[in-house]
Amino acid sequence: MNELCEEDDTVRVCYIDAFRIHSETDFYNTYATSIVNGLSSSLKKSIEWVKKYLQAFTPSITLKSDPLNALELDLSYQPLKKSAEEILHLPERIAQQRGLHVIICIDEFQQLAKLPGWPHIEGMLRSVWQQHQAVNYCLYGSKRHMMLDIFENSHHPFYRFGQIMYITKISEQHWIPYIQKGFSDYGKTISVAQAKRICDVVKCHSWYVQQLSFFVWSATKDTVTDEIIAQQTETLIDTNSPVFESEVEALAPSQRAMLRALIHGEQRLNAKATISRYELGGSQTIARNKKTLIEKDFIEKSNNGYTFVDPVFELWLKRENDQIENIKNINHA
Repeated sequence: MNELCEEDDTVRVCYIDAFRIHSETDFYNTYATSIVNGLSSSLKKSIEWVKKYLQAFTPSITLKSDPLNALELDLSYQPLKKSAEEILHLPERIAQQRGLHVIICIDEFQQLAKLPGWPHIEGMLRSVWQQHQAVNYCLYGSKRHMMLDIFENSHHPFYRFGQIMYITKISEQHWIPYIQKGFSDYGKTISVAQAKRICDVVKCHSWYVQQLSFFVWSATKDTVTDEIIAQQTETLIDTNSPVFESEVEALAPSQRAMLRALIHGEQRLNAKATISRYELGGSQTIARNKKTLIEKDFIEKSNNGYTFVDPVFELWLKRENDQIENIKNINHA
């Protein structure tokens, strides 16, 4: 987006974080605020545009110290069809009158699907946005199954709304020099093989690569050792274990059993031997549990069967399972 703005001074980018939106009113206030902040060149211009384009809403304005988000709007929004359409048409009106090309980015878009009245909101967004000629929409999120349901389910308004792009993980060829630089900037040394090991442990998961790298960096005086990486991998698991424990405790016994089966490498979950060994239940229970675990982002369907979404959760679950197995073996002995 920065490159586009540098290449063409008529391009304007408006950013919205859907995680902060908890109601329909929140959405329209945030939407209008983002448009005004993103398209105007100054605080004075922002206030002028509010008066010109949103005067029907008699908005209240809160001035903020952040220069990139100079003001915050409260539109006293009333959930009427005309009101919603007027707010949603705002970027197109400004773009057409000012000769601008507007790009609206909504991060974690799938969170909007949790709003009360989402089916109505979803239909309104699609019906208005598809009319726009000077505005493009970049809608992205981290919950793949929810995003696919919004954009690939033929029963939903956003079906085939635009081109779908799958963003792959950052590859280790980019991570390795990044990690090494982070250590060398502070006079510490980590080898290519060790940086690669960090990537492999967490399967290039962006958040965990940085978290594990930080733990290793903190434990290193001068030079990283394999022992430090092993120790800090355990620290990484321990740090995240309270969350994992809470999430697993909320699952039904048959769902926890399915996770154990997957940890052992089982992929034929409907096989009689697998069902019997892990007590997975009947075929309907298995199908329902697969769906639930996917929706809760524990697992996802891949070409090789079912894989864990969170690599550190997988490490934690393997460790927990190994501990249980060791206790059983001791008791048996």
